[in-house]
Amino acid sequence: MSLFAFINARIFTGSEFLDHHCLVTDGKIITSIQETPPEGAEVIDCAGSIIAPGFIELQIYGGQGALFTTEPTPETIRKTYEENLSGGTTHFQITYHTGPLTGMLAAIQACRSYRQQGGAGLVGLHLEGPYFNPIKKGAHLQSYIRKPSIAELKELVEAAGDLPLYLTLAPEEADPEVMEWLLASPIMLSAGHSNATYREAMQAFQKGIGLVTHLFNAMSPFNSREPGLLGATLDSSVRASIIVDGIHVDFASVRIAKKIMGDRLFLITDAVTEDTRGEYKFVMNPESQRFEDENGTLSGSALTLMQAVDNCVNQVGIPMDEALRMASLYPAQVIGKDHFLGRLHKGYEASFLVFDADFRMQAYYTKGKFTRLQNLSDVRDA
Repeated sequence: MSLFAFINARIFTGSEFLDHHCLVTDGKIITSIQETPPEGAEVIDCAGSIIAPGFIELQIYGGQGALFTTEPTPETIRKTYEENLSGGTTHFQITYHTGPLTGMLAAIQACRSYRQQGGAGLVGLHLEGPYFNPIKKGAHLQSYIRKPSIAELKELVEAAGDLPLYLTLAPEEADPEVMEWLLASPIMLSAGHSNATYREAMQAFQKGIGLVTHLFNAMSPFNSREPGLLGATLDSSVRASIIVDGIHVDFASVRIAKKIMGDRLFLITDAVTEDTRGEYKFVMNPESQRFEDENGTLSGSALTLMQAVDNCVNQVGIPMDEALRMASLYPAQVIGKDHFLGRLHKGYEASFLVFDADFRMQAYYTKGKFTRLQNLSDVRDA
């Protein structure tokens, strides 16, 4: 068994920073974190960088100019994986916009095929829609928004098999018997694109919905006489994702939510890619530097998770260790994979990042391969 020892780095384990230690892996699994490299190990000098667990992205739409909704294929998933490695994401849920049942089934098949081809990085499929409240549709197409039916949901679950499904829906749009079926199904539910009242949202949480999609965006706001879905999220024990790009949510709002929610708040990018081939046409506005659809509606971000972590630390004021957990450990907990992802401990998957104090990616390690993005000697000299 070949061992690799990563030395001269500040190691963030997911719970603490360790100095004067080395991270040892056999290529796939972390075998130890110890003070000196084991005899016979190949030593890799990280030149004073920081090592942290790979980031886990639960909402991303495509990469390299290919939008998964437009082109739901294994190749699009591969492009998304490859593009986002340089931004710190080693694992992700590819995401499909509100669309027809045929498109959702094609997305499921693409994910299953990609997994059969090795499945690098893919932890599941996020169906964002189509069971939304039209009032809060955002950039999703009105023509495909509909109420959920058990017949359609059964077809999705049967097609998915062992593929994890994560579904964002407006809880007020689901009839009681449909919600009961959903909560008993293997689908992981998240409330979003919803105009639910505070009472409706709290009832949904009490029944079993434990997640909320992109806090503040596309949801009933907090008002003095009606706290809405936002108020219910803050006032409950559910977890919520948030887009920390300074465009979707003001940094002050992130800070306020973090103070209230603590470890219940985790990072996503909701990132899209410039693609105008299909019904969803997203382009980068050169003036505002934001993605917009044909109507000028904000349509996903241009964010990476490393940039989101940087923003959390330098714009919001969140300590680095906590910001890193928001992109790694907490998403792993959300999808039930924190027993082998989101930490750097013995027995965990060897997927980690190497970056400098300015959050510039230097390298990443995953699938037994160490990929340098910059000369690590530059870090030592900086």
